[in-house]
Amino acid sequence: MYTIKVDYSPVYEFLTSLYFYVNKDRLKIYELGSGWKKEVDKKLKPAFKEALQDKRMEVLHRFSLLVHKCPGERTPENFISWFKGMSPSEMYDCMRPWVEDIPTGMIELQEHFVYLFQEWNEQYFKQLAPSILEALEKDAADKRALLQKMNPVDLVERSTNGVRIESDQIQELLLIPQYHYSPSSVIDYYKGFVTCLYPIELDDHSHFISKRTLHSFTSLSDENRVLILKSLHVRVLTFTELLDITGLAKSNLHYHLGMLRSAGLIRAHHSSERVINYSLRMESLSTMHDRLLSYIKGE
Repeated sequence: MYTIKVDYSPVYEFLTSLYFYVNKDRLKIYELGSGWKKEVDKKLKPAFKEALQDKRMEVLHRFSLLVHKCPGERTPENFISWFKGMSPSEMYDCMRPWVEDIPTGMIELQEHFVYLFQEWNEQYFKQLAPSILEALEKDAADKRALLQKMNPVDLVERSTNGVRIESDQIQELLLIPQYHYSPSSVIDYYKGFVTCLYPIELDDHSHFISKRTLHSFTSLSDENRVLILKSLHVRVLTFTELLDITGLAKSNLHYHLGMLRSAGLIRAHHSSERVINYSLRMESLSTMHDRLLSYIKGE
């Protein structure tokens, strides 16, 4: 059984928000809404927006490996300063043994990334509502408390709303709260080490029903997804078996499973770096029923 460390630093959300901006057009499921990027684009300088189109930005996801190694107060400003002053050997030392080498071209790109980090911090992240970072810090504290009561696999499933990671090859998992990718999780596998950025749900008093709950109800609005739930009620199924049952194309099935996963209605059972099968989370269906009645009654 692997061990879990729950970590929080605003730097994680700083990097996650930038990664989300770069990848948003490829995402189909997110809570921030279609207008988020348009609003952010209004704040960004044209030269900076163009620089963010660099395809080499993909290496961003590896920087979570650096955050928990950053010395001192882990603010975006201090992280950028530390990153800027790192030598190639220091960067490698911080990432090993989880990566065998620095991402291709990373050393040459270091100055470029410093520029991107500085501009993203000034043009976007500094304007992020403090309440978001406060909610992230509180959620991390709540998960640390749960560490004393739950085993690692169950805590990961609860935090991610359905991702169940079971593997003898994993020694340690870093559990990190994040906001921008909600309701999805961002999971990266390394050598015996996993970073798991799980979604938090903010209290939104401006709406009668929360976005997360509304997403759960919406996930039931397609007959294919209902068929998937019905099939999983019978037994645990692999992706291939679900393809045969639904008759969907792979890309369509991935989307429907993503909807159900992010709604917390199914479990995705991971072994090492891939999902091996899916199962139904009956307790989530019961919770949906209770929430619906609560909203209808105005409780």
